Amino acid sequence: MNILLPVSRGASFDVAVRLAIDTAKAHAGGVRVLSVVDAAEIRRIESGARPGAIHLALHAADEVRKRMTAEGTAAVADALRRLEGEGVPAQGEVREGELERELVAAAGANDLLVSATASHFDPDLEDVSGRLVLTVMREGGIPILLSGSPYRPVRTIVAGCGGGTRTERAVGAMARLSLWKTVPRGILLAVDDTREGGQARIATPERILADAGYPAWEEKILPGPRAPTFLAFCDSVDADVVVLGGWGEHRWDDLLGLSITGRLLEDGRRHLFLYM
Repeated sequence: MNILLPVSRGASFDVAVRLAIDTAKAHAGGVRVLSVVDAAEIRRIESGARPGAIHLALHAADEVRKRMTAEGTAAVADALRRLEGEGVPAQGEVREGELERELVAAAGANDLLVSATASHFDPDLEDVSGRLVLTVMREGGIPILLSGSPYRPVRTIVAGCGGGTRTERAVGAMARLSLWKTVPRGILLAVDDTREGGQARIATPERILADAGYPAWEEKILPGPRAPTFLAFCDSVDADVVVLGGWGEHRWDDLLGLSITGRLLEDGRRHLFLYM
């Protein structure tokens, strides 16, 4: 398994490194640590000069480039030390470019992107938590695993079975990577007001896991409003990882609003495995 670990800003990156280590060790994987010096931020500084002060702006942009490069190099080096200290094969890179474009390009050569639910990439930490890596998932076609905080080992996994292709894709991506085959407790959860409807939602994910050689996971069908019921169940079993495929949202921004995914991102306590 090839894992992409983009360097993010803030304390959440430390938790993401730990999740990458544990995931790589459990699945004989390697990790590529990538720091991107944001060319858009440098251009913004260059273009912000007053008339007659272009040389000052160019100097300021050059200083920012040097600082961002030094910070990225230090972060990559620290992550590599931790990974290699745990016996995980790793490589690191610092490159300059458009942040989103570089991460999408790098995603194509990897199987899984690991980051944090509270990840930020903006220098002032003003970007919406997790938004960039969700965009990379959409554009780069790669599943993502986001670490919750504080860090928690993986013992209980809840896979949301909303029905439809997105559920199939998320569970299928997990199965292709053979993630958590030996987890102590796996649960397929459907929220539906009828048992027949819930069983229909669970049937395909159950078959995907069985075909991939997973032991049988528990099945849970609950009636009620979808989001509150789902989140309350995750609390009741103290889920460590939640597997979601978008749950049929029609607008991309819904993921970061009142959807189950958005609420779990905001809560930030659980690891999230996402694929669309």
